[in-house]
Amino acid sequence: DLGFVVGGAQSGGTEPLLVRASGPALAQFNVEGRLPDPLLQLLNADAGNALLASDAGWQGSVSISSTAAAVGAFAWTDPSSLDSALVESLAPGLYVAQISGDSGDTGQALGEVYDATPSADYAAASPRLINASSRATVGGQSGSILTLGFVVGGTASRTLLIRASGPALAEFDVPGTLADPQLQLFATGGASPYLLATDAGWAGNPTIAAAATDVGAFAWSNPASADSALLVTLPPGNYTVQISSASGANAGITLGELYEVR
Repeated sequence: DLGFVVGGAQSGGTEPLLVRASGPALAQFNVEGRLPDPLLQLLNADAGNALLASDAGWQGSVSISSTAAAVGAFAWTDPSSLDSALVESLAPGLYVAQISGDSGDTGQALGEVYDATPSADYAAASPRLINASSRATVGGQSGSILTLGFVVGGTASRTLLIRASGPALAEFDVPGTLADPQLQLFATGGASPYLLATDAGWAGNPTIAAAATDVGAFAWSNPASADSALLVTLPPGNYTVQISSASGANAGITLGELYEVR
């Protein structure tokens, strides 16, 4: 699942978004074990996860391909592939993009959400993406990680709160949480990724706690927990967050979160 929030202070109207579920299209990046038939469902979390729209094969849609080109998404070259996508205009609120195998199968898929607002139409009161999150099982013998890629657009730097929740998920009765999530932030716009910052235990940082309160994130109640977070100001560019087990030995569920801080 990929959760995201459309909003912003004093925002109104709707925001056009491109939401994609890439499976077969990942072949161009030599991704193994691709999900052959991703089913994409868009849910309104503010309305009990009511289904807003779904897709199980983009069929070479001109609207989808032109929107992807406009936002800088990598091209899907096979119009008959079962990669799935939606172009929707959404009011401020909380949404979930849910990706699964349409025939019940499993595999690697890439979920993406893009702000498709034309630059000429953007105004201070325009809704925008202010939060995104994803949950996955990481660590263990497979050494799996949770990767969240994001872009800071425009011409001004943005301040972001980035969190990796593991132990903190216990209060929501999530079983098998990751005991020691390690958070790494990379700049990915150059020839090779560059490590900008890392954290492996937030140590009750009051600045992190205050930022979480400001953006409406759920509170971390244990200052001694190994949950990890970064509060960073980033210039426009491409970035990647990687969440793994700090020890490399543990496996469990973690939640990666990105928040815009104003």
